[in-house]
Amino acid sequence: MSTSRAAGTAVVDGLGALGCSDLADPARLEALADAGLSAAPDPDMELFAGRVRRWLGVPIGLVTLVTPEEQVFPGAAGLPPDLTERRRTPLTHSFCKHVVMTAQPLVVEDAREHELVADNPAITDLGVIAYAGMPLTDGAGNVLGSLCAVDVVPRRWDPGQLDALEDLARMCSVALRLRLATVDADRERRRRDELDVRLREQLQHRTTVNHVLQRAMLSTLPRIEGLTMSAHYAPADSREDVGGDWYDVTRLPATSGTTTDVVLSVGDIAGHSLSAATEMGQVRSMLRQAAWDRRGEPPSVVVAAFEDANAAVGPRARGTLVVAHLRRESDGTWSMAWSNAGHPPPVLVVPGGFPEALGAPDPMFGFPHLLPSHRVDECVAVPAGSLVVLHTDGLIERRGEDLDVGSARLLDALHRMCDDDVATMPERLVAELSPGEDDVVALAVRVGGAG
Repeated sequence: MSTSRAAGTAVVDGLGALGCSDLADPARLEALADAGLSAAPDPDMELFAGRVRRWLGVPIGLVTLVTPEEQVFPGAAGLPPDLTERRRTPLTHSFCKHVVMTAQPLVVEDAREHELVADNPAITDLGVIAYAGMPLTDGAGNVLGSLCAVDVVPRRWDPGQLDALEDLARMCSVALRLRLATVDADRERRRRDELDVRLREQLQHRTTVNHVLQRAMLSTLPRIEGLTMSAHYAPADSREDVGGDWYDVTRLPATSGTTTDVVLSVGDIAGHSLSAATEMGQVRSMLRQAAWDRRGEPPSVVVAAFEDANAAVGPRARGTLVVAHLRRESDGTWSMAWSNAGHPPPVLVVPGGFPEALGAPDPMFGFPHLLPSHRVDECVAVPAGSLVVLHTDGLIERRGEDLDVGSARLLDALHRMCDDDVATMPERLVAELSPGEDDVVALAVRVGGAG
């Protein structure tokens, strides 16, 4: 501590304070407000005031906070009874305001002889003769007030006493900073919580809009004589984005030798975002157009036509799909032909039989370099009363589990449900089998009878 003395005054440097000629400085006032201290007694501040009185052997010890209008004493020891009740004075009676405005300690041996405070009414009204005050600062260096010792008679302050007062002021400043840090932490926590609520609300709104959009792009199943069908789509429970799963059923004009020609498609666009859902809508529509333009031709031709358009004009989507043709011949028998681009295979359950996953997939679409010379078509007879189920991988896939396990679980479930009402079957399958880790689609078609 360095000390200079002149005309009965000592000035002590080195408390890390900033000059503040304006008592109404916004940063200082904000810190004062956040400290939550006033003229009401505060136990911590009272403790510091009492230590000043005992350590320096003075009649009065004060923790003073200075506002633009007054000074208040949240910590006070030894005040006369009338001032003990008020615990505040106007700035006209303040020595501490000079500590705040200069950001320097103020040490006065006889106020009646000191040019800075000789006319201060606190001398006559309150009996303040000797005064030693040290700045109380926040973490930014703003001076909030003063820790001061007051005597009612002239006093030559001992350097050891001033050292003790400075140490106490540092400790009191630390206590103030801890208060402010707590306030800052609470404020930051509230801001974080408010931001979290807003983000969740925005995210929920976006998720809701996206899922509504995705559902809107899924088609309404047509009514087709001889077929009973139902589909169910469910978004992932644990993901905020939408995905690219779809189903579609389109009736085509009958061709020579057939009375009913229906195209089923189920697929999954790679990725989990609104762009994936948008691509899904485009892919589904392109497949429908390709099926219409190439009616009477096998599913592999439909898939190839789509792939050509996807690569040439976009959206250059990637993913998996199954395109299946359900046909009723003129003699009333049904058959199904399909082409599989990297997708879980269709499942067929014939009356009295065990569910069977049909065929093996070709490579995914969107990767031309992986394709063989042409895609494969497979075909199977579909007896009346049979059940055909198409689905996406969200129905059978679980983290850390082999896909064959999930496929077997699906076949077992269909064995139990095969005679149940088709109208509720897809939703029941999703509820029982899907872990909710991915979007999922299930499409069930009963051939040649109601059920």
